[in-house]
Amino acid sequence: MSDWLIVGGGPHGIHLSVRLLRAGVPRTAIRILDPHREPLTRWQSYTGNTGMSHLRSPLVHNLDVEALALEQHASSTEFESAKLERRLPEGQQEPDFIPPYSRPSLALFMHHARSLVEKSGLMRSWIQGRAESLECMEDGYQVTTESGETLRAKNVVLALGSGDQLRWPVWARDLKATHEQAPLDHIFGPCFQRDALDSSEDVVIVGAGISAAQLALSLAETNPDRGITMLSRHSLKQADFDSDPGWLGPRFLREFDAELCLEKRRATIQEARQLGSLAAEVMFDITQSIQAGRVTHTLAHIDGAIWGGDGERIELRMRPMELDESAYHRNGKILSRVSETTRSIAADRVVLATGFKPHRPGGEFLNRAIEALDLPLAPDGFPVVDRHLRWRPGLFVTGPLAELVVGPASRNLSGARMAAKRIVESRGLRFSKRPRPAASASVGRRFAPYSRR
Repeated sequence: MSDWLIVGGGPHGIHLSVRLLRAGVPRTAIRILDPHREPLTRWQSYTGNTGMSHLRSPLVHNLDVEALALEQHASSTEFESAKLERRLPEGQQEPDFIPPYSRPSLALFMHHARSLVEKSGLMRSWIQGRAESLECMEDGYQVTTESGETLRAKNVVLALGSGDQLRWPVWARDLKATHEQAPLDHIFGPCFQRDALDSSEDVVIVGAGISAAQLALSLAETNPDRGITMLSRHSLKQADFDSDPGWLGPRFLREFDAELCLEKRRATIQEARQLGSLAAEVMFDITQSIQAGRVTHTLAHIDGAIWGGDGERIELRMRPMELDESAYHRNGKILSRVSETTRSIAADRVVLATGFKPHRPGGEFLNRAIEALDLPLAPDGFPVVDRHLRWRPGLFVTGPLAELVVGPASRNLSGARMAAKRIVESRGLRFSKRPRPAASASVGRRFAPYSRR
């Protein structure tokens, strides 16, 4: 039996593992369960398929414990050597950090992450597999994988992401249901590979958020003469982050913590998120590309799609968005509505950049665990946990599952750091080796959601 089993090897799971090590937990007491062969596999696929060059998060939001670890790594000999080996096209330069907030390059972030995993020895704690069930034992928990392997741990952390909850519009699901081979993909789907796209293909990208814009820019770079169209119901929106930085500290979180109504917390989270927004440099670049004619942005509602078979183009039937004049004359607000006019656009390939569903992640695995352990749920179906993110003694959550406590930034790198700090600093942790001071003092206390301890 290990002290810690972390279900999920993405950014949240890796950062928590590193923080546990720094808190004195032996590496041999930590195990990480993930469906992929290596840490951050899915995250790296997502970032690579968008074609991003730099993260939206600032340099202090890295996977190490120290806030300036990424800045220090940028000047390390090993990263300097890696940059020399990584050959960019002649005349092209990629700064390690860009303004605002010194946001790191994807290459630097990933190199630092791999170095951190290697130096921490976390691959020796890695178990490839998918969790099937979670059961409570007298001294901890047992997780059974799809292959039948059983893993036992005193503490379990559910670091589950939303990767299995891709948002597919109804018309796209209908097309795939009837024509599985149609050239229609989701940018975060398991079969999509940006680098494998034919550079001569005309592409329609559904969406106008940062992933859609970055994909459009990267495709235009490979062939500026191809047809690239972004289709969305809303105009381009600029924001430095997908939620106000005030959500990273007491400025907003103090009032959020004081709110005991979970429905109001959910409403606050939804209002705070700036979904579909673009970082400043992406906004500038995509605007320049649109003005230069390399990318087209069309405001429209898609009604359906037709595909004739191999070698045929996908035809999207849509209705343009138009100014809602009645709303403007009534209250002076500039609003759009779907027009009655129908038009169509054809493309060799359609890529959905429509993000993820807002529902609770975890699928059937988590559904079974909730029923078996009688875990408390909020009205929206998300976990009711205490301020240290305990769902019940010894069972913790991070990432999307923790957002009713961590707030709007819960899914991001900043949320990973906030959640890990809460978990490691919680009382009543179950350790078999090198326990933290005073840990035994609170063992046996009654668990209370939203405890102020």
